[in-house]
Amino acid sequence: MTEPGELDVDRLLRQAKSRFGTRVVELAPNCVLLYDTASWHDALVFVTDGEIEVECARGERRRFSSGAILCLAPLSVRWLRNTGEVPARLVAIWRHAARDR
Repeated sequence: MTEPGELDVDRLLRQAKSRFGTRVVELAPNCVLLYDTASWHDALVFVTDGEIEVECARGERRRFSSGAILCLAPLSVRWLRNTGEVPARLVAIWRHAARDR
């Protein structure tokens, strides 16, 4: 259950399946996911649980925790890593037409 005014990402994910593409990624603590640009193209990425660190091509790093909404497409991302002690969960949603280009 969400608080008033809070975005219910799980509900959005259920409703989006007919009109949007979706992807859910869970990262175990200290797990690294190498970034594949095509897999995340035009997606809004919600950090729904845990904390991740994103490293870009020039070595810049930023951390994002539960509640963050990201658009990774304009960034030159190298990898994402779970920096917490609990699993991190990412939910990506994109328009079908955008992925089919």
